[in-house]
Amino acid sequence: MKKLELHNVAFKVALEQFRIRLQTQGASADQQYIKPNMAKEFLCYLEKNRKTKLTQINQKTVSKYFEYLKSRPLETKSGGMSDGYLNKHREVVLRFIEFAMGLTGNEVGKGQSGIRIRIPKSHREPIVILLEDEVQEVFQACGSSLLGIRDKAILSLLYGCGLRRKELITLDIQDIDLNKGRVHIDKSKTKYARDIPMSKKVQEHIEEYLFNVRNMMLDPLSDLPSFLITERGTAMSNSTLAKIMVKLNDRIQLGKRLSCHLFRHSIATHLHRFLSLEDVAQFLGHRNLDSTMIYTHLKNEYYG
Repeated sequence: MKKLELHNVAFKVALEQFRIRLQTQGASADQQYIKPNMAKEFLCYLEKNRKTKLTQINQKTVSKYFEYLKSRPLETKSGGMSDGYLNKHREVVLRFIEFAMGLTGNEVGKGQSGIRIRIPKSHREPIVILLEDEVQEVFQACGSSLLGIRDKAILSLLYGCGLRRKELITLDIQDIDLNKGRVHIDKSKTKYARDIPMSKKVQEHIEEYLFNVRNMMLDPLSDLPSFLITERGTAMSNSTLAKIMVKLNDRIQLGKRLSCHLFRHSIATHLHRFLSLEDVAQFLGHRNLDSTMIYTHLKNEYYG
């Protein structure tokens, strides 16, 4: 999310109190960061449209704000905000409005603010995958520089191990077991830990990054546990990972927008040509086979 500066003192105070409320409610560190940022963007919109008081929040203003969000260009890729992110903004804005009403002496329960935000489902593009030769083309596009070696390690975990974006970002050094050739995922979307075997090639890419690149990027005195780091020696963020995808996409231009989930879809489909649906589900960390059924359709679509 772009850097936004809030000037209205009352809005600043309300935002900080909202942040404190999340903390006291036991929200995760991620939520304590993401939700106030989304609320801040809403407040900045109010400020820009000359709304100076929390009591000026009304249905018309909120509806116009979400029309703005739908058309707001993204920073890291082309196109507009997805339905999923619009719904996340919807949830945060509704909870913030309820919180703000309490600050102004009008306590309301969840869903009782009187504000309605409807996110109509847009036309969803069909799921695509990369073919095996296209995957190799992406790996080759990384090159042999220090950053290229790091990016191959990223692709190895996304494609070779089928990691989700968040699983990759939160992966620590201790989660990589080179002796056993496994990656341990504890911080999973489904709260379901799993161990993923590394192929010989994946392990080679991981070892080359760990021993020849990461230690050069990291300050010798640093004890940063994060597996993925930037050239500045800091833990990699979602925005940096997205920029890497954009960079690779610009280099090869396959006609398919590269993303973390594209590699996960691709490896799952490739594996399902030889493995059962249950085995693919275990590899991906799915707890319900309904989530894995899409790969049967993709396998039939791409390979007959």
